[in-house]
Amino acid sequence: MLPKAFTRMVTKTPYVPAAEPSAAASPGRASESADVPAAGFLPPSPAPAIVVPLAGPILTDPSIHDDVEAGSDVRRAMRTALESLESGLDAVDRRGDAMAFFERISRSGEKTVRQPPAAAQRALDLLRRDVAISSLVKLVEQDPVLAQSLLRFSNSAANTTGARTSSLTECIRRVGMQGLRSVILSSMVEATLCRTGSAYDQMVRSVWEHMIRTAPIAKAIAPAFGVVPDEAFTLALLHDVGKLVIFDRLGSLRAELRRDVRMTPAVMPRVLKELHEVLGGAAALRWGLGKGAVAVVATHHRRANPLEPSLPAECVYVAERLDLAMQKGEQVNLVRWFDEGRLQASFEAVAPFVERVSAPESGGTGFSL
Repeated sequence: MLPKAFTRMVTKTPYVPAAEPSAAASPGRASESADVPAAGFLPPSPAPAIVVPLAGPILTDPSIHDDVEAGSDVRRAMRTALESLESGLDAVDRRGDAMAFFERISRSGEKTVRQPPAAAQRALDLLRRDVAISSLVKLVEQDPVLAQSLLRFSNSAANTTGARTSSLTECIRRVGMQGLRSVILSSMVEATLCRTGSAYDQMVRSVWEHMIRTAPIAKAIAPAFGVVPDEAFTLALLHDVGKLVIFDRLGSLRAELRRDVRMTPAVMPRVLKELHEVLGGAAALRWGLGKGAVAVVATHHRRANPLEPSLPAECVYVAERLDLAMQKGEQVNLVRWFDEGRLQASFEAVAPFVERVSAPESGGTGFSL
């Protein structure tokens, strides 16, 4: 018999979402209070049945060999995905702009991903070295968007350990180097947000909101997978960046054509499904995050065959499924997720963390950027 904590995950009773969160706990908005409870950040009540040792960080500085190997993998996967998409188009689909869209992505390769802001690039470079906080503060001060993101992140309920602060130095001390990396990468992802000038604009916003909801969930459940929590946060924050790259490319094609991009209704869902993982991997590659991060972002739906073992990818997979289930008011069925995702993690270790995050009394994550 399963422990009571697992019951809701395997029964057919739909999950009942929490009451509407306050402004302090709403994704995308700055927290107004340090006292809002946060899923995965509540005082520990009984410890999980199984303690999983950390496997070690994967967001490491990439070697030249790793960059070359990861780049080759990304380009090969992109060619395969584009060939599959093109071969599946019928005569009606081909009369639209789909072929022109595919041709531009094929021609650009990983450079389909927009170059990140200069300040963000310099900050990431500094984080790879042992530098003083004062040097990081001076760099963040040069980018108002980055500075505001750091202030919001540091003062959100999930990170606040004291009174709100407007000091960038204190913000960096609070969130640490990995937290600052998350803020920097968030600004790089946000730079890909664009107005496509079409019906896709709302989809852009929905994807971004899903990403910033999934990140703190991944951080909260990371210990069950033996993943460094701050790295799980960063990887989940990036997991759907490939979708934003697709919408960004659509906006560029619209500007080039000086009209709306024409695709049949059946094409865009297939484009998002087949291309967003590999383009997300291309973004991680272009931003110098290392082979491990590229692999996680490029395989987070766990559809590859054969499937390489990856506990960080499994963590992001469960976090994404959990966010989508809670948003839709669907049941949290961890048994089915383990089966569909071919997960190798310990069910007994993961279930208590998922139960805790999904419980209505958890009050949301309290995270904002």
